Amino acid sequence: MKTETAIWQSIKKATSDKVHWTRIEARVGSGVPDLNGCTDKGEFWIELKACKTNRYQTKGLWRPQQIAWQMKRACIFANVFNLVSHPSLQCCKIYGASKVFELHLGNAVKPDLTLSYPVNWQRLLDHVGSNMDLVNDCA
Repeated sequence: MKTETAIWQSIKKATSDKVHWTRIEARVGSGVPDLNGCTDKGEFWIELKACKTNRYQTKGLWRPQQIAWQMKRACIFANVFNLVSHPSLQCCKIYGASKVFELHLGNAVKPDLTLSYPVNWQRLLDHVGSNMDLVNDCA
C-alpha cells in the first residue's frame, strides 16, 4: 500500500464490521492522527504513514505538531499508534505513540508489531485491544 488513502481503504474494508471508524480530515498543523477507532474494548487513534523509499526510513515522516500531540497524549492515554506501510518490504509496522520522536529522528526502533502483505488487519485490532489498559510512564 503506497499511500495513506490505500492503507485506510484496506483497513476500512476489512474491519468496518468490528470498528466504528472516523477518518480525521485534520487541518494543517493540528497534529491529530488520521484515524479514530472504537470497538467493544475501547477507543484508539492511528496515524498512517507510507514510506516511499526503497530502504525502510522513518526520518521526517511526522510533522512537529503530530509528534507533540502524540507525546502529550501518550502520557495520559496509551491507545495511540503509528502504522507505517513500506511497499518495498511488503509490510506494515506498528509503533506506540511513545516511540514517535525516535522514529521521526530516524533512529532504529523495534516495532511493536509487523504485519506482512497481504495484511491481516485482525492482528492490528488484536494488538490494539491488548494494549488498551497500558499506561505509559512519562515521568
